[in-house]
Amino acid sequence: MLLGALTTFLPEPDLTGSVTTDSVVLDLLIAVIVAPLIETLLFQSLIIEITCKIIKRPRKNICVAVMVSSLAFALNHTYSLSYFFITLGAGMILALAYYLGRYRKESAIILVFLIHSFYNLSSSLYNLIF
Repeated sequence: MLLGALTTFLPEPDLTGSVTTDSVVLDLLIAVIVAPLIETLLFQSLIIEITCKIIKRPRKNICVAVMVSSLAFALNHTYSLSYFFITLGAGMILALAYYLGRYRKESAIILVFLIHSFYNLSSSLYNLIF
């Protein structure tokens, strides 16, 4: 319910998964700042932290946390079947980055946010140019 409520206020993506408004600057701001921040907080931070609190064994909680986080991330990006699988893989990378940042006592949220932002920036610029 929380995910649905928060994503309701974001503009609807088109069939390719790109969020479009009337302004290119606003599109880039949403794609590079807003969406990665919200998704990092929800899909990596919240889900992984809750999973690690529930499952006390470190070796088991990394597998479960990464799987649950990446699946939730992919289910929020169900624009097409191929896009679902692409975001499932990207969700695994982001979840592993969060978990490794957490393990090393670094700022995992900032690390994942930056990875996600740079990915969205490169995708958005590619879509604008081509």
